[in-house]
Amino acid sequence: MSLFQAREWWSTKAGEGEEFDQGSMCVANIDNEPGGNNKIIVGSYGGILRMYNPKQREYRVEDLILEKNFGIPILQVAAGRFVSGSKEVVLALLHPHKLAVFMVSAVSSGGAVNYYTVVPAYEHHLVRPAYNMCYGPFGQNNGKDYICVQSLDGVLSFFEQDSFAFNRQLPSNFLIPGPLCYFAKTDTFLTCNSQMQIEAYRYSVLAAAQDNVDQDAAASVTSGKKVQVDWTTNIGEHARYIEVTRFGRSLTSHQEEILVIGEQTLFCLKEKGSIRTQKRIGEYVVTAALTYPVPPAPTDSAQFHNLLIGTQSGHLMVFRDVQLAWCARLQHAPVQIAVAGVAGVQGMITSLDDRGRIVISYLGTDPPSASLINTEMKELNYDEMETEHQQLLRVIRQTHGEGRQKPPEELHIKVEVPPVVEFGAEDEDCDENVGKVDGAIVQSSVRVQLQLAGAAFVENVTVTVDAPACFSYAVSKTHFNRIDQGQLASFGITFRVLTTLLCASLDVTMIVSYFHNDEPRCATALFSLPLALVARVVQPVKNAQYKIALDCSYVPQSLGSLFQDLLSQPMNQALGMQSSANILSIQYISGTDATIIVSKSAGRISVQSSEFAAMWLLSQELCQRLQDQAAGGESDEEPFYIQYQDSLPLHDYFALMDDHFALRKHIEEVRSDLGDRAQQYRAVQKRLLLRFKDRNPAPLNHLDVILTHTYEQIMHLADAIEDAQRGLQAVSCHLSAATELVLLLIRYRFDLDEQNFVILRRHLSSRIVDSADQGWEEQVDSALIHLLRTCLARNLRDRTTMPPPMKMPSDTMKLKKHITNVIDRLANGARLTQVQEADYAGAEGGEDAFSGGEDEEDDQ
Repeated sequence: MSLFQAREWWSTKAGEGEEFDQGSMCVANIDNEPGGNNKIIVGSYGGILRMYNPKQREYRVEDLILEKNFGIPILQVAAGRFVSGSKEVVLALLHPHKLAVFMVSAVSSGGAVNYYTVVPAYEHHLVRPAYNMCYGPFGQNNGKDYICVQSLDGVLSFFEQDSFAFNRQLPSNFLIPGPLCYFAKTDTFLTCNSQMQIEAYRYSVLAAAQDNVDQDAAASVTSGKKVQVDWTTNIGEHARYIEVTRFGRSLTSHQEEILVIGEQTLFCLKEKGSIRTQKRIGEYVVTAALTYPVPPAPTDSAQFHNLLIGTQSGHLMVFRDVQLAWCARLQHAPVQIAVAGVAGVQGMITSLDDRGRIVISYLGTDPPSASLINTEMKELNYDEMETEHQQLLRVIRQTHGEGRQKPPEELHIKVEVPPVVEFGAEDEDCDENVGKVDGAIVQSSVRVQLQLAGAAFVENVTVTVDAPACFSYAVSKTHFNRIDQGQLASFGITFRVLTTLLCASLDVTMIVSYFHNDEPRCATALFSLPLALVARVVQPVKNAQYKIALDCSYVPQSLGSLFQDLLSQPMNQALGMQSSANILSIQYISGTDATIIVSKSAGRISVQSSEFAAMWLLSQELCQRLQDQAAGGESDEEPFYIQYQDSLPLHDYFALMDDHFALRKHIEEVRSDLGDRAQQYRAVQKRLLLRFKDRNPAPLNHLDVILTHTYEQIMHLADAIEDAQRGLQAVSCHLSAATELVLLLIRYRFDLDEQNFVILRRHLSSRIVDSADQGWEEQVDSALIHLLRTCLARNLRDRTTMPPPMKMPSDTMKLKKHITNVIDRLANGARLTQVQEADYAGAEGGEDAFSGGEDEEDDQ
């Protein structure tokens, strides 16, 4: 936020309930007054034209010199030499289906102006709805201005004053119209297409080209000159403003450049389109922009321009050669800005917002309103100053201690999860891969209640549910228009389990977003679904391929009491009666089994399974239930602890990581092949089209066979991508569960507290979101490199190295090495909550300790 305010000199409101946008205002000597006083011309979407002539600091009613209702929206106003045989400035108004030019004159009597009139000079009816226009001496016709109107479908209509010239359709892929600008030096028109490219078209090429508007495509292919683009430049974002100016201070006296303001960046292009400089302005939302000339310095050979930008936050920023020279605060967000002389004062800033507020302001500071006081003549009271200082310190401490205050209104979320699962029948929306027991669908119906407190009402309440990929639920979003205080808004969500995916978590996040007094708010709720929804008890399975063992200070007397909720389910009651006290086997809905075996004599609990990732959910449930039971007072002989003494199963974890990465590489290769086949298909189509349109067609030479074969390849590759993506989703669930299992074992292996474990879990994330540009491997690798160069850095050199760019690696070797490095440093005593430089830098011994500078070189 700027410390400076733009000083308001004159302001008024143009109408009530009308809308304005870019192009709705211009400042010019529109009545050609000999004295040269500029008038402010404003046209609204309501069709009302107003002209103002400010003469003093405050607004007076006589400042409004003209008001006329045209009955149709005014899209843009412009002042120029649009009348043939006259060099006077006239007014051009762009309507949706009409371009009208008016002459403005003052009617006076006795030497005083009585009123102003607008006299129609000519008008052009437009076949297509207009979007914007630009004007200038097209074709190097100095002394007169022609007009070019751009329609909503990308057709340029050229008018040489009172006569229509021609129409041309731009050849680029057109979706929505962009800004339009005329470059007089090169006689070209500049615009931005839907592919985020700045395009330049010469006026001579457009005039000489064949009429391509509403023409048959076959005729345009075979005869006549085509509309050719002069040059294109890809800026990577949509352009909002284009202007020809002398912005850079390094330009020579005969050079000009093109200034483009995009959504995030300010570009300066050379006359041939190459980018000279660019500046990131992403923190500002630009609503208006303008370049204005500045008085030349004694050493300058020509006049340069500054850039004036208005933002949505009401800031007015002045840029001098991509450097911010000044920033001031307006009381509104402008949609158009003009810099011109007003009432004899040069350099006044005229701004217009979308509701019609017109403000004339200047940059600077006001003189002090009161006389200065000589403090040296006044005796200072140090006791009062110290008392005031202590009071301010207490206020600061109290504010920091309380933190951010909660809003007075609060939306309470109550989630009711039934402990017993249900059995439902199939419906139309049911997925064919949902889990079933004896032909009935296993499901859990969760009831959600929303209740408001502390406010009369809230509006636009949207409930969003984020559940693991293994769950299927019909509605992910629920909307309420309004919830009043005391009202109970409730709805239900039915969760089912997919048989194709391994369940990696039972946690569900619910986010409720709403508006109170037009301010956005949100509330969250976390709840867990029952284990019985994703698993059922089976006969004990004693042999398994993967196994982990946990040492506990407290071993339960019976697994039946620890998993009573699971054994009491209707589908498990028979097996629950037969279950042993020291062994419990479950089978997930996906088909994988997992088993818990308790050794009471050794104080050890083992979890085993036929798949590595399947041990996670049962291990997490086991540890959580043991901790809850110990906290409940059943074990008060000694402090409860869980330890993992064996080596970490990184080999099995890395195997899943390799499977996930191999699928990503396979999908990338298939997508590349699909792109090649699609390009080949388009090329064959074009050749066949030319053959069919030719009057004397040549033989096809088996082009039709190639087209059919290419189409079959495209369909085959598309099916292959779908199959690979389904496989990637399944492997991602296994990798997510395996990551959680490794994190759990690291916690109990190195006795990490809650704070250190949370930090590690955020960096070695189990949330896997793969896209075409970025995947899990790159994200985790960058996060672990950050750990190794900050809180786990062994020396100053590690902290000063630059991080590598985030891109898809060629293999997973570096990721595996970084995971191993993090584990080794945790084994050597390092912790994530404090920076340790020398405590373990030279540590020798310890499990899996490493030495040397090889890791630092690999990290780079």
